[in-house]
Amino acid sequence: MANKLEGSILVVDDMPENVALLSRILAKQGYTVQTADNGPQALTIAQTVSPDLILLDINMPEKDGIETCTHLKQDARTRDIPVIFISALDGIEDKIKAFQAGGVDFIPKPFDYQEVQARVETHLALLRLRVQLQAANRELTSQLGELTHSQELLRERQMKLDAFVNALPSLSFIYDEEGRYLEVMANETSLLSTDVDKLKGHLIAEMMPPHVTVLMMDAIQQAIGTGKTQVIEYQIQVLAGDERWFEGRIALMEKNAEGHSKVVFIATDITQRIQLYQEVQRLANQDPLTACFNRRHFMTLAEQELQRAIRYQHTLSLVMLDIDQFKIFNDLYGHQIGDQILCELVNLCQKKLRSIDILGRYGGEEFIILLPETVASGGLQVAERLRESIEKMERVSITKKSPLTVSMGVASLNSNNDPAQTLDMLIKRADQALYAAKSAGRNSVRVG
Repeated sequence: MANKLEGSILVVDDMPENVALLSRILAKQGYTVQTADNGPQALTIAQTVSPDLILLDINMPEKDGIETCTHLKQDARTRDIPVIFISALDGIEDKIKAFQAGGVDFIPKPFDYQEVQARVETHLALLRLRVQLQAANRELTSQLGELTHSQELLRERQMKLDAFVNALPSLSFIYDEEGRYLEVMANETSLLSTDVDKLKGHLIAEMMPPHVTVLMMDAIQQAIGTGKTQVIEYQIQVLAGDERWFEGRIALMEKNAEGHSKVVFIATDITQRIQLYQEVQRLANQDPLTACFNRRHFMTLAEQELQRAIRYQHTLSLVMLDIDQFKIFNDLYGHQIGDQILCELVNLCQKKLRSIDILGRYGGEEFIILLPETVASGGLQVAERLRESIEKMERVSITKKSPLTVSMGVASLNSNNDPAQTLDMLIKRADQALYAAKSAGRNSVRVG
């Protein structure tokens, strides 16, 4: 059984289930846990009992986490208490605000309990080391007669701190104001862009892609100019051979009388988090059955294309596509076969359309296609080719005796590109043309 840890922790969150979960995790590790569900209550408890560490949510009523942390850092009784933010607000601006308010770390929700434990242990260990270093400094001041002994204590503490820093799962760099690598500390050298020996003494501009260089140098200058910690995210190719995402935290280390400065740069690999976010975004924009865009995301992209076409006097067409008498397929073969047909139709359309064309599921068996840089006659040709291809499409074998046809309606921007034209107007015209195609006997295309 693992050794239990010591320390008092204040958990601040307006969600009872989060408070209960964090309290259970921390108490199991041996910590003393107190809780608060709002900012004012947290300030009162912190001023009264002075916990060793505070876990603080951002989004709370009355006084949010950023304001609460600001008040903690302004009060001499609480300003030295480390604050770790735990929040679902995971944007870069939220992180910057959190660190500017005085936070020492940021854990995104939903959190992993092992990550919470590790970060709590890390910052409590740093706190204990800082207290020990402060005690050593006071001892040096008050006991000049034991200078040799005190210096030895300080060296011992520094060695422990260095060992602890070296054990952190991050890359650490020290740069001068010109972006020159002065020190490189990396346990996982495969995450570096090149060998350690090739970095030292060289400029960031010589080692990083131009866009990353600009981002890093701007953050370094901001940290030197304002004295505030800067947070950036960037992607580079590492020695391991793949592209990795990093979160960089840049803080001013020293600034001498001659104006020469040094900054410390801590880079943390956040590739897994970025990939998870990108996957969530993809799923949020995708129709779960056919994998084409869902209606909401299609409308967003189509609106952007429409405004671009109007602004630059470009052509644009829109196609509404509906499977004729699709209910027959579902009634004859069941919804599972009907779903397969929808997926096969989408796959065919994606192969026939250009990379700039946008395909979305409008609802049920109805689909919508945006054709940038396409006049009405071109939109008609695209729709006719699709109609013919769908009619000849290879399908689930048991459905081949039942004809599969589609009807389509095409609408295009007016030749004068009237800025008053809207996406709803374009869709309505295409829908009316689709209705005309249905009324004409189906399996046809009409232009509205």
